[in-house]
Parts: sequence; structure tokens; C-alpha cells
Amino acid sequence: MQSYCLESSENMKDTDQKWVRIEIQTAIQQHLDPRGWRKLLTYLPVVGILAIFLTLLGLAGAGWYYGLTKMGQEAAFQAHTADALKLITDRLSRIEEKLGILQAQNAITKYSIIPVKELKKHRDELVDVRKSLASLPQDTPNYWPASFQIIALLSQAQFQLETIGQQPLSTMSNVRMFNTAPLSFVVREKNVLLKDLIQGVHFENSVIHFDPSVKLVDDTFINCVFILPPQENPPKSFQEIGRTLLTSDLSKVILNAS
Repeated sequence: MQSYCLESSENMKDTDQKWVRIEIQTAIQQHLDPRGWRKLLTYLPVVGILAIFLTLLGLAGAGWYYGLTKMGQEAAFQAHTADALKLITDRLSRIEEKLGILQAQNAITKYSIIPVKELKKHRDELVDVRKSLASLPQDTPNYWPASFQIIALLSQAQFQLETIGQQPLSTMSNVRMFNTAPLSFVVREKNVLLKDLIQGVHFENSVIHFDPSVKLVDDTFINCVFILPPQENPPKSFQEIGRTLLTSDLSKVILNAS
């Protein structure tokens, strides 16, 4: 019994070893089969392309992220820069406005104390001050008081009506001249205060004072001096008169203010 078992074990051992050798050779041949390598090599380019594509996609994603981040930063910088420039521009504008008013106030202080006859020498300077005032916003502090005084000084410098200004002051109120021939009603060489409605009147070589109640319709002024009482917040009619006189040739002005 024991010899049988031993013989059988020895026979099985040889058989198993042979089978193992065959299986190993078969496996080696299969793995070394050129057709197997060809199949593998066939897929390698596809795998490589996919790897490169994924790599490029990753780089592109990183680039897009950087680009978008950079664009966001640049947009924020531009917005901040625009805000800063606006603040600087606004500040410079306020400085310019203050300088314009100071220039006018200095001229008023300087020329209000000299004789009217001497104002003619300073006409060009007063014209420059008037132009500077005309370019400023009307809500600039002290705009109207300075404008009214410059208008008075400049008109005096141009027309030299000192003797007429020394005449007794007469008053015109609610005078309406319409549908009449030109120059049918002419006021010459008068020192006159205008009140309420003044319509269609022609003034020449006169000193014109304006009452706050005045309303003007198609009134013509030739070589006149204009006196408006300084006011920080003048009525609308005064503002219209002031703007027209600041932007017109004072030798001939047509005023409509109501």
C-alpha cells in the first residue's frame, strides 16, 4: 500500500512538472506574440494624444483662469483710476472756480476806488475778468455779486457816463411800447431806474439801474452803463440780465428778462 502510493506520487510529480513547463512556454509565446505587441503599439498613439490633449486642456484652463483674473484686476484698476481722475478733475474745477471769483474780487477792489475816467485804461483787463466769470458755473459762491460789479465797472470803462450818473435818478415803471415804429420811444442820456414791465423801449447813452421787480421785453440798450445791486441769490430776471451782459458786446444789447 505504501509502495503504491509512493509510485503514484512520483508519477504525478513528473506529469505536473511537464504540464507546468508547457503552460509556461504557452504563456511566454502568447506574451511575446508580435501580434500582441502590434495591438499594444496600435493603442499607444491614441493614449499619447489623449494625454497631450488633457495636458494642454489643463494648461489652457490655467491660462483662462489667469486671463480672467488678470482682466478682473485690470477692470478694477481702471475703475479705481477713473474714480480717482474724476475726484482730481472735480477738485481742479473747484479750484479754478475759486480762482476766477478771486480774480474778479481783486479787480473790483482795485478799480472801484479809482476815478471813472481812469477805468478806460483798464478796459482789457476787465473784459478778461468778465469772460472768465462767464465760463464759471452760476452756482459758484459769490458768482452773482462779482458778476454784477464787474459789469458795472466794465460798462463805465467803455462809455464814460460819469456826468450822467450824477443826474437825479428818474424812474420808469410799466412802460409798454409795441406795434409801433422802430425808435418811436427813445430814452437818451438819462440816469434811470427800471421797475416792473419795460417793453419795446430803446435806451442810448444812459445809466440803467435795475429794480428787482423789473421785467424786460425787447428792450435795446446802446452804449449804456448797467447798475445791478449785488445779490448772492438774485431773482431770475436779474440772472437773465447778468448772463446776457456777461456774454454780449455791451455797446449794443437787447434784453429779455422776465
